[in-house]
Amino acid sequence: MTMSNLYKTIIALPLVFVLGIAQTETDAIEKARQAKEAAEKAAAEAAAATEAAIEQAAQRAASEARTEAKRKKEEEEARRLAEEQAAEEAELDAAAAKAAEEAKRKMAAELGLEYEEPTNTDKQKELTNDEPEETVAEEVVANESSGYNLGFSGSLGFIQGNFFENIPTGGSLVLTTPWGFDLGGLRLGLSATLGAYPAKHNSGESFTPLALGVGGNLTLAEFIFTEGHLGLVGDAMGARGFAGVSLERLMKKGLDLPFNVLIGAEGFLSTLMKEGVGSVNDDGTGGSGTYWGGFAFRIDYNL
Repeated sequence: MTMSNLYKTIIALPLVFVLGIAQTETDAIEKARQAKEAAEKAAAEAAAATEAAIEQAAQRAASEARTEAKRKKEEEEARRLAEEQAAEEAELDAAAAKAAEEAKRKMAAELGLEYEEPTNTDKQKELTNDEPEETVAEEVVANESSGYNLGFSGSLGFIQGNFFENIPTGGSLVLTTPWGFDLGGLRLGLSATLGAYPAKHNSGESFTPLALGVGGNLTLAEFIFTEGHLGLVGDAMGARGFAGVSLERLMKKGLDLPFNVLIGAEGFLSTLMKEGVGSVNDDGTGGSGTYWGGFAFRIDYNL
């Protein structure tokens, strides 16, 4: 019995030893497997973290690139709008300058004046003027003449009808309007006059007849000037006439003065100078039709 147990023990011991060694190897393999799985998991997590970081960096770069592209587009749009606005302003300024020059040219033509076109330097200064368009337009309007002239004409008589004891001596105001037209070198304009001429009848009676009328004037080559008015002279219909020379070229263009001088002869004709004074007609009414005239000097101011 003892020997049998001894044999069993001897046989069992190697088995136990082998089983122990096997178990130890199994545990080592399991640990190795677990370590491998842990390493693979760690590698996978590291790869995932790296990919997430890369994706985040890519998204941030894309966002920054989008923001930069949007900024550049907005700047380009602002630049384009600014260029379009500048071009439009330049076009408006050019149109305003052209309209002003055309207005000056027409005004000069209506007044029978010579108009000098601005040089390229002057035009460039106008186009580069920083003042607002409204200010430039106001200055142009302010600097241009209205086209009206107000003149004072005085005469020294040397011819008269038998009605007068002395030749009437007085003066007239003449308003020349910008209305009229040019025909070659001939300028036709409309005007009106109002004058007073103290006189004395050959009977000794003194009075002051008025001369009031409307009519026109003719200017040839800006030098020869003639003017006529129909209206009231004395107490009935009559006429006034003036003919002479205009010194406009010398006064305005040569001496740059704001007025013009005209020299010539002035005459008046009345169908009834004074009611009840003078000879008597067949119907019993006064018949004092007469005339007078003389040397005249006239000054015209631009309004």
